[in-house]
Amino acid sequence: MGTGGNRQGAGRPGHRLKAEQTLKVDIRIWRKVGYLAEGKAFNWRWTRGNEIAGSIGASVGLDSIRLRYAVEGQDASQTIRTTLTLCPYGGTRTWFQCPVCRGRAAVLFMRSRRFACRKCQKVSYSSQSGSAHDRANTRYHQLAAILDAGKPKWQRWATFERIEDRFEQTSNQVNHSLMLLVQRLQAGRC
Repeated sequence: MGTGGNRQGAGRPGHRLKAEQTLKVDIRIWRKVGYLAEGKAFNWRWTRGNEIAGSIGASVGLDSIRLRYAVEGQDASQTIRTTLTLCPYGGTRTWFQCPVCRGRAAVLFMRSRRFACRKCQKVSYSSQSGSAHDRANTRYHQLAAILDAGKPKWQRWATFERIEDRFEQTSNQVNHSLMLLVQRLQAGRC
């Protein structure tokens, strides 16, 4: 896959389903709120805005989690195996085992009535399919937020000045790409 350049429609493909648009289960959140104890049963709900987008029931076994849900009125329940890895400074980390590729995953995404890892479901993040302008614009706003907060007391001035320089470069990139877009619009090429 090429980098794209300034051609219309060039760049990273945007045709994949976006992670932000799918229902997903994150085992890290479930562990944090204490849902991963063996024998525990709970309900999980997704919302978009103030509306409920979906819900599932889950029951935790010794080495699996049973997800109970229906799609279009039909039972689509699924049992997902879990695995443990040792952490470097003690303790363990729990992972889902993708039912398709058997790989470890912290997050499983729902697509076509089933949960599986992001790779198997062919799901990408919105940031992965943005144009060069989109990425520069995102970077611009991130750096602006850092600079708006001011220099933290513990940060070296050299580091803060480097962030200011990066912000200036990013600002120039965004302005340049906007200028090119305006020129294309004026020429009737968009």
